[in-house]
Amino acid sequence: MSSNPFTLAALATTAVPGLDVVGATEDGSDEHRSVVAARLADGETVQVLLPRSVAALRSAEEHATALGALTLATRSRLPFEVPTLLGSTEAGRSRLFVLSRLGGTTMRLADISPARPGLATGVGEAIAAIHELPTSVAADAGLPTESAATLRSRLLDTFDRAAATGSVPTALLHRWEAALGDDRLWQFKPTLVHGDLQAPAFRVEGTRVVGLDGWHALSIGDPARDLAFLLGSSEFGSVDEAFDAHAAARGIGDRQVRQRAMLHAELDIARWLLHGVERDDAAIVEDAKGMLAGLVARVDSDGGAAIAPQRLETMDLTGVQAYLGEPSGAAPEEQETDVIENPLATVDPQDDADPDQTGRLDGGSADR
Repeated sequence: MSSNPFTLAALATTAVPGLDVVGATEDGSDEHRSVVAARLADGETVQVLLPRSVAALRSAEEHATALGALTLATRSRLPFEVPTLLGSTEAGRSRLFVLSRLGGTTMRLADISPARPGLATGVGEAIAAIHELPTSVAADAGLPTESAATLRSRLLDTFDRAAATGSVPTALLHRWEAALGDDRLWQFKPTLVHGDLQAPAFRVEGTRVVGLDGWHALSIGDPARDLAFLLGSSEFGSVDEAFDAHAAARGIGDRQVRQRAMLHAELDIARWLLHGVERDDAAIVEDAKGMLAGLVARVDSDGGAAIAPQRLETMDLTGVQAYLGEPSGAAPEEQETDVIENPLATVDPQDDADPDQTGRLDGGSADR
């Protein structure tokens, strides 16, 4: 199927009858999907998406399901816009999706820096707003729900498989094993999470976050997963600002969230290594090895890269009840002592998705 911008935009009228398309431009297409911005006669702009691989189609379908779970009432509690699915239609062996198009510009990780004062705070507060939404948003829509125990088990499996490759430096294996084995690190309450946050998901205007995209991994899980991408930045002061804003917005919050985020980000490199091994792709394996070597150098020289639990004073019963969202006087539920995962900015394999699943839906490369 042609990926000519206007041709795809014209197909949007099949998915959303009544659209009056007067123009279209490229809007971030890649080898897995064609994306165009369709200009309407009334001056509005919508986004038209055509997945061109099995993985991209699955992601688009999951994104549509998640957007349906984000009702108007839920969206009203967020300080930024979320896309709306306007319609979809069959398109050969794929499916065409028409969505509202977010304003602002795509954020880069490098934008979270002293050069953009206030943006780091806005990013931290935006992420916290997701984590403060009721978990029923995901539960009612049948979206994935994982306990700390399930998450920890999954990370342990990633660790074991990475260790078996023989390509992970011993220092990192010891570091990861110690963190995964320390129950204190995983005593947290799962929240609603975006699930695949990377800098390009954010739309910004100046120093304000005005939109957030890419909701295909919406679920109940570890809030640290949504913060891990920040740790790929070398602007440590701005990263601190984002984490502090997140903690302040959540109140008592999660005292070990940064340590878990660090571990999740590092284990995403392990997943990249496993991806290369599974595909028998020497280039990816060598790239992952280089990243692991760089990580060893960083953690050896940066005291702020520790992932051991912070030894903070223990909360009393009232504090525990407040953290768990229980009424005062109620017996706290038994804490599960288990884990989860997340990514460095330079690595973007999806969590537990098969990143090498690039089966074409159009029988060949997309027209670019």
